[in-house]
Amino acid sequence: MNASALPDTMRYVRNHLTHFYRPWIDTADVAHRSGEERETVFLSRALAAQAVSMLTGCGPEEAAASVVDGPGDSGIDAIAFSKGGSDVWFVQAKWSHKGQARLREQDVAVLVTGLQRLADQRYEGFNSGIRASLNRINDALTSPRCRVHLVAALAGDARLTLEVERQLTAVGQGFGFADHIPVTVHTLGLADFHSAARTGAGLAPVSVSATLSDGWHRIDAPYEAYSTSVSADELASWYSTHADRLFDPALRSHSTGRPDPVALSRLIDRPEEFWYLTQGITVVCERIQQQFLARRAPGQPLLMRLDNARVVTGDTVIATVAQAVDQRPSTGSLALIPMRVICIGGAPEEFTSRLTQASEVEGSFEPRDLFALDPLQVALRDEFADELGKEYVYRRGAVAPAPDAGCTMQEAAVALACAHPDVSLVARASADPSYLWRPAPEGAYTRLFGGRPSARQVWQCVLLLRQVRTALAHAAAGGLRRGRDLAEHGDLLVAHLVLRQIDSDFLEELTESPVELEDWVTQRTWKIAELVASATENLFGAHLFLASVFTDERKSHVLAESVTRTLTPPPDALPRDVSQRRRLPNSVLTLVEHGRIPEGTRVMYRPSPTEERAIGEWLSEDPRRYLATWTNHPRRPLIWEIDHKAYSPSALVTHIWSEAAWGEAPSVVQGPSRWVIPGEGTLADLAREVAPPNEGVGI
Repeated sequence: MNASALPDTMRYVRNHLTHFYRPWIDTADVAHRSGEERETVFLSRALAAQAVSMLTGCGPEEAAASVVDGPGDSGIDAIAFSKGGSDVWFVQAKWSHKGQARLREQDVAVLVTGLQRLADQRYEGFNSGIRASLNRINDALTSPRCRVHLVAALAGDARLTLEVERQLTAVGQGFGFADHIPVTVHTLGLADFHSAARTGAGLAPVSVSATLSDGWHRIDAPYEAYSTSVSADELASWYSTHADRLFDPALRSHSTGRPDPVALSRLIDRPEEFWYLTQGITVVCERIQQQFLARRAPGQPLLMRLDNARVVTGDTVIATVAQAVDQRPSTGSLALIPMRVICIGGAPEEFTSRLTQASEVEGSFEPRDLFALDPLQVALRDEFADELGKEYVYRRGAVAPAPDAGCTMQEAAVALACAHPDVSLVARASADPSYLWRPAPEGAYTRLFGGRPSARQVWQCVLLLRQVRTALAHAAAGGLRRGRDLAEHGDLLVAHLVLRQIDSDFLEELTESPVELEDWVTQRTWKIAELVASATENLFGAHLFLASVFTDERKSHVLAESVTRTLTPPPDALPRDVSQRRRLPNSVLTLVEHGRIPEGTRVMYRPSPTEERAIGEWLSEDPRRYLATWTNHPRRPLIWEIDHKAYSPSALVTHIWSEAAWGEAPSVVQGPSRWVIPGEGTLADLAREVAPPNEGVGI
């Protein structure tokens, strides 16, 4: 910047900060200082707030509320979040009355130390502003589209020394973000703040350009509008440049800023088909400027500039497209997105409100609504009521039952994911719970419910998950290392490791959890939580946000394998009398007690249609894989023809799935319904035949 212009520039920036931020910046903590010192503190904090406004598009009051500067700030002057909660900005601001502020190595070292303390959960000494942001920081790090931004806001030259830049860019690796959470460094200098002050940035309207090269249709009345398509590349650039400022809070207060995982998968796998599978976006603007790129005629290539543009429908589409282009840049040139552009310069004010209301109605459908029509969910509801005397709620919007009275389909899905052998299910569920009730291949619904789990299996998984969460909460309150992060973000991984320690047969035998089992789960949870905390530091470093690990499939796999290797066959095994705590006898015990099946009877595995499609070819390679021999053992009556080992009906089915390397196998299965005595029926059928009339039979 020209030295002769510096005084005028400083005066302009200073007046702007004073005008917009004086009512909102709190300087009560420096009231005892001199007037000049108080003014310097105010301007430094206002500069941090202005940086937040410029980067996020929020107004002065909201930007000022993000300022945490003061005693106990650990080098962090402001913390801000995107409206969807997926982006977090850590700002360090430096003010100089002479326009010579710079970021020194020791300044960055203080900031890095502050981030280390946040990662280590060493919150003592942090001021109230930072402590109030802890939950939102952790929530941001679990977002599937999380981005961390480090911001240097300088009333001086925006250039950083090589060593300072190296320190900042190394943060991603140091805190476990690399390959999962991108870390971006932003430097805002005096020229940036001067330009922002002149244009009112943060409050300025957003303008975007759209290239219409694939045809378009124009409507002139009652409002000028265009129906067209825009490339994924161009749409992603809008979001990269403007982020949440594209979505006017007054119009899109419910915007999440998060991508749709189903649409994301479709877009990346088949970008050419995306136009057919999305409703696209609607943009309103105050004015449209046109520039024909070839012949001036309807439908010919056209460059449009949209002044004061706001996306009123399709915020999720934009977030999805942006992430797809991030993950696979070739998507940008291959995919087209339908777009409506409406010029509202002469429209009444309520017109845009009606547009938003219409989009809310159209977008109210959720993937889990599909399963309200699934007969399996209806059957589970009836079985919960008949066998357990519990309520099972699977329709969205219905009132959830009290904890002792039952559970919801959502809670059941999470619990079954924890019981599944594949740890990636809990990693993906930690990032996006809706993944569990989307159909394959985009979701895990079939893997969870495809084995037609019984009410008893589902209920026991739910109870075990609840017990793990309770134990983690107690451990966190008791000072467990990393206890807060484990309780809030690592609960599903810990529950997965605990449930994998429990013989699946117990899920068939219990209707309630006896005290002995609850005590065992509590002790096992505490032990596994300690191992997870220790293994995380050994594998990924001492200073990192654990929330960034539990949503990463690769890291979750490595972590689970490490902890599992440490867990030798537990000396604190399940109490022997736990399996006797039944309200209903299971099928095997009923058949054995009544002597229904003679020793040595040949039984045959009858896979479901889904299982037949998945492993039928493998089974047919050796027909003995279908066969087992019955013995009157009360728990493990089946001797498999292949290895001559004893299994329960369910355990043998899951073992067959494992041997066949079926990656999409369900969490649990009603084994007695899969084993058939030719000409007589399944084990479950035969057990119901011999059970006393007034006594039901579990699976």
